[in-house]
Order: sequence, then structure tokens, then C-alpha cells
Amino acid sequence: MAKGIKSIKQQQVIGTSVYLIVDQWHDGTTELDKSKKLTWLCFSQDKKKQLDTRQLESKDSYVIKIPPKLAGSYRYYVEASFSGKKDPLKDTGLYVYGTTTKKVVTSKWCAKPDGEDLRKSQFSYGHLIYLGLETEGMNGDQVTVEVYRRVPGGGGSKDDQYMTAFTHVQVIDGEVNLKMGNTYQWYGKIKKPNPTEEFYVKVKDASGKYISDGKDRLHARYLRIKNNIVSRNSEPPTNHTPTKVDKPEISFKRHEPCRYDKVIIGDKDSNKKPFDIVVYDPLQKKNITTYETLAKHEAGTTIDLTFEKITHKGCFTQPNHKKEIEIYINGQKQKTQVVSGDKYTLPIQARANTYLLRTNPGLFFVTPDAANTYRIVTKTCAQPNNPLTINVYPNIEREVTFVLTLFPSFGAEVNQKFSTREKLTDYNKKQSMQLIRNETEILYNAKGGLGFGLQAKVKVDNVESSIELAHTRNQIKKLIGFYHTVNEVLSVFDGRGKESTSLAYDRKVLPKVTFDIEPPNVALALRITNKKVERTLQVVPQFTGALALKPITKIKIGVDLLSLLQYMGVGGKIASWIKDTLEAKYKFTIYIIFEVSLEARAELSLTYNKVEGFAPGPRKLQIEAGVGIKGGVKSTEFVTIVVPEADGSPQKVKVEKWKGEASGASSMLYTYEVNADSKGQYSKHKLEFTGVKATIVVYSIKNGMKYNESFKKDFTIIEKPDKAWYESEKEYTV
Repeated sequence: MAKGIKSIKQQQVIGTSVYLIVDQWHDGTTELDKSKKLTWLCFSQDKKKQLDTRQLESKDSYVIKIPPKLAGSYRYYVEASFSGKKDPLKDTGLYVYGTTTKKVVTSKWCAKPDGEDLRKSQFSYGHLIYLGLETEGMNGDQVTVEVYRRVPGGGGSKDDQYMTAFTHVQVIDGEVNLKMGNTYQWYGKIKKPNPTEEFYVKVKDASGKYISDGKDRLHARYLRIKNNIVSRNSEPPTNHTPTKVDKPEISFKRHEPCRYDKVIIGDKDSNKKPFDIVVYDPLQKKNITTYETLAKHEAGTTIDLTFEKITHKGCFTQPNHKKEIEIYINGQKQKTQVVSGDKYTLPIQARANTYLLRTNPGLFFVTPDAANTYRIVTKTCAQPNNPLTINVYPNIEREVTFVLTLFPSFGAEVNQKFSTREKLTDYNKKQSMQLIRNETEILYNAKGGLGFGLQAKVKVDNVESSIELAHTRNQIKKLIGFYHTVNEVLSVFDGRGKESTSLAYDRKVLPKVTFDIEPPNVALALRITNKKVERTLQVVPQFTGALALKPITKIKIGVDLLSLLQYMGVGGKIASWIKDTLEAKYKFTIYIIFEVSLEARAELSLTYNKVEGFAPGPRKLQIEAGVGIKGGVKSTEFVTIVVPEADGSPQKVKVEKWKGEASGASSMLYTYEVNADSKGQYSKHKLEFTGVKATIVVYSIKNGMKYNESFKKDFTIIEKPDKAWYESEKEYTV
């Protein structure tokens, strides 16, 4: 049994546009076959030259727009096929032609085919002359061209002299380029030629009707021939219009009366940046079936579905379709909704397993997020049961951070005067460590100079929940305990505190000097978020990682200036006597320390998702050379207070009854940064003077034996300059 297209038909004609659709199918054609795409073919009238080939849906209309110039008796052959080729055995197509009012649009006289208009020039009898016409509504027709001589002083065109006629002139692609080789014969028909004669033409169709230009039936006014003979030869007339077969304008259109032309999703909540995205448009050959977005765990989020140019004027099916959509959530039908106007606002809601978050937050942290799947089914003749799936993911952020703090692993002091070692850099250490504490709280601090912080948290719709990681924390705690044990064993080999054996101490020739090397403080963070990639269809996990080494290392050398008084002659002896007398009488000690330091620190961040790939964040290396001076007084009377350890256990600590310190510092900071902007990735160098700042701090014991900072004030002695001393241009990498 034969299958395929039996015939096509002319659906309608709108202006110069002819709409063609499939009329009949062979009996062996299944419904599945009928839903497949068809190939439409357009040929010249003789079916030899192929002018157009295009694939369309079986319900699309093939549209030929025949402009007025190509309208007329010329016919284009159109056929539709499954194979993509013309049926070799029989014609299953149609001849198509356009109709419009017949008209001569332009006319001219030329010295060669389709040449420039020479009506203002003068020819001679015997010259070859070409008539050029552009027409409408006469393509493929045969016309008669009549030549007339204008008679001066007569009663108008009715008195003008008929000269000759050219019959069976073919209009090709709406044009005529007729060679007239008999102008010498015209001379013989004029009784008394004037110095210059004027000629024009009339055009008559096959029915004998003269064709106008919309106002007049006289065309090509005027051909001017002077009273001069250049040749007595005569040539037969010839039409010199090239047979190129102009191609009509061809397109297609949905012809079903029950349809919509486009579906647009308006998403306004995913990234807090509203935008529209077209998911269905047959003209753009766009048919997206799945869209992904983000929404709240609770109700309140919506997206808009716009069915552009939705039409329900009749159906091919019974009963007729209605202007409605069916909504399914996770495979279960929820309702049938009538679309009012062209837009429907769809409430959407994500699902986050908050029960698991409450009962087993650690497991929730590593469990992928499931989507709520909304399936929207529209029913029209053009899009029968055409589904659109919208996957809705929750707004969830997962984050884990880890900080490892290491106190000085090496410190040495040569103290000429004092037999007990003093730590002179505690205040600076507290300041630098505070930066780390602000990023991630140190949850556990073990003796021996090692501490760590470990946190994990989850945000669902900006509601944050901390996750207990007791097992992991206990393992790290054991590791720190092991470090402390090793440190205690190694401490028996440490020469610090044994200054009496130092040759420099014995000879009393060196001032008090401190030397410290600080190892890295390491901070790591990993954040996982659901991200709606802007103006795309997808929601993807985005990973953001960060690493900070603050410092990579730091070297600091301090010199006690008061220990240099012995080298300052009589003035130094007087100052030393005043210092010793005050310290003995008022039970405090005075110190003034000059410090130089060199610190290197670095930070790195990186972002990745599978759609956008890697997006490098800032990578920065800084080297800072600093100088500072600080002085202070400390009570030589001590009190014992109780402070809690990080694990909650109490500990007795012996501290000064009061102390105060003033410090001033300045530095030069060099920064090497790798970053990116709209032009690409770049590197940059900068050298800055950080200004001069000072601080005064006073501590005292009061309010129930609590150690308080009773006074603190910061000063800016020299402001940091607005501009760096040196800053390079951005150096972009290829």
C-alpha cells in the first residue's frame, strides 16, 4: 500500500502570497508518518531549475510571496515529499502564479540591451535601438509593442502617426529588452521628415487591451531621431532579456487555527535579576523542553509563562481544544488551568529535606538536592500535548571552614641584663591572630602553641544552621595532643631560659635582643551553592574555594632600648638610675623596644561550575617591611585568675595586676596581584607607604577578677597616601 503525500492544495491567497498545505495522504501513511517533517521543493515553470528546498513540520504552510514584477502567466511548480526529491513518476504538486494589476512601471530607450536611458540624446535612421520596459502582472505574457511618431501641431495622440508593431514580445522576469533594427524603414514612411522626430510606444496585451503606467497608455516618451541616415540595413526584432528566472520570496507559516506562536518564560527570582527566555519558537527552530530555576523552600515564588499569539478559532480534532494547560508536579496531575489572556503565573516551590537537616545534618551536608519537577502540558492542534518541564531547585549554600594556627616555632633571645626571659611580641601576636579569629572562631586551643578551628554550616533560604562535627574535631584534637607531647619532649633540648651559660651574657657586652619566626596561619574554606547561570536554562552546583596564609612567614627582631643606656655615658647612667629607682619604689617595670619585621602573606580563591568553567578570583602575594617602637609599664605584682579553656574546662592563670602600652608602627607594603576583568586575566604590582599609626592600651584587674581592657585609643600620626608610591599598569595574559 502506497504511503506519502498524494496531493497538496492552495490553502489561501493573501495579496501576492500563496499558502500551500498538504491536501491528501496515501492510504498507507500512518499518523506517525504524518507528524514527520516534509521537504518542500520549488522549481521553475519547466521543472528543470530548482529554486528552493526547505524542511517544514507537516502542519506548516509553505508560503510563496510572488512580487508584482513576477506576477503574471509565468507559473512556479511546487511539490512536497518525504524523500526530499521530486517524484520521478508523477506530478503530485501544483503550479503557482501571482496576479496583480497589469502595468508598465518604467520605460527607456538604449543603445544596448538594458543600457542607460538615452531619451535626451539623438539617434539616426538605421541605428540599432533597444526599448527597455519594466512591468507588473505580465511576467510570462506575450505582448505587442506599437511604435508611434508624434505629429507636432496635431490634435493629440489620436493624430499621431502609426509606424510599426512588434508582436509576440515575451515578458521575462517582468522585463522587456526589445531590439528594433528597422528604424531606416521608419524614415520611408515619413513624407517630410523634420530636423528631429519624436517617437513613443504603446503596449497591448494578448486580449488587445492597452497597458497603462497608472496614468497614461503612452510610454517611452520620447525617442529622438535626427534627419540623418547611417544605414539602410534592416534586422529582425529580438528580445534580449536574460532568462534568469527570478526566485520568488518563500517562507512558511503555522496554518492551524488552534495554536500559539511562541512560549516565553519570565524568571524574576532566580538571581534577583528578572529576564525573559524564549523556550518555544518555530520560526527560530527553538523547542526547549526543560528549564531549570531556583525557588524558596516555602511558597511565594512564581514564574510567568507567556503564550504569544495564542489562538483558538477552531480545531481539527473533536472535541475542540480549550485555552487551558495541565499542570503536573513530580508526575502527579495537580489541576487543569484556564489561561486568561496570553500569560499564566505559575507558583513554584523548591523542596529541601529540612527533616534530614534536623536529624542528621552531617548527612544532609553531603546529600545532593532533588528538584521539584513541574510539567506543563498545552493542547492545541499545532502543539498536541506539547510538554514543558520546569525543574525547581532550592536556594541552599553549604560551607565548611578550617583554620590552623601555629604560634612561633622558633624564638631566641640574648638578654644581657635579665635572667628570666620576657616575651616582647605578645601584643602584636594578639592583633594578627584576631584577624583569623574573625574569619573562623578557634574552637580548640591546646598548650604548646597550636590551635584549630573547624566549622560547617548550611543556609536554606538565608536561614543558617551550624552542623556539629564532633567526630572530626575529636580526631584533630588527638592530633594536637600528640603535637603537644612531642613538643614537651623536644623542649629539653631548647637552650632558651639558660642565658647564664651564654658567653654574651657572661661578658655583658650585648643589649637585650629578641628574634622570632612565625610559621603560617592557614585558613581553608569551601562553599557549595546552587547557582542559576544567568540567562541560561540550567541550575548547577557552584564550588568556591579559598586559601589564606597569613602569614606565610614572619620574621621580627626587637631591641630593648633601655638595655643600651649603659653605652650612653653620663646621660645613660642618670636615665638608668631613674628607671631602677622608680621600678623599685612603685613596683612596676618599664620597657622601650624598637622592632623591625618582614612578613609575607598570600590568599587565593577560585570558583567553578560546569557551565561557565573556572572563574579565577583574586590571587594576591604581599610582602611588608615594617618598623615600630613601643614602650610600656607592667606591674611587678601578679594575681591569679580563672579563665575557661576552649573546651570549657577552667584554668588558673597568673597575670600582671595592671599594665599599659603605647606603640607606633609604619611599613612599606609590596603587593603582587593576579585578577580578572572584562578584558581578561591580568597581573599588577604596587608599592605603598602605609602611614604611621599608634595605639595606647591599658589593662587592669577588676569586676570579679576579670582581666579587662580598661582603656584603648588609636591614633593616626601620618595618613596613608591616597596614591601608591608605585603602581604598574595591568599586564594582561594571553
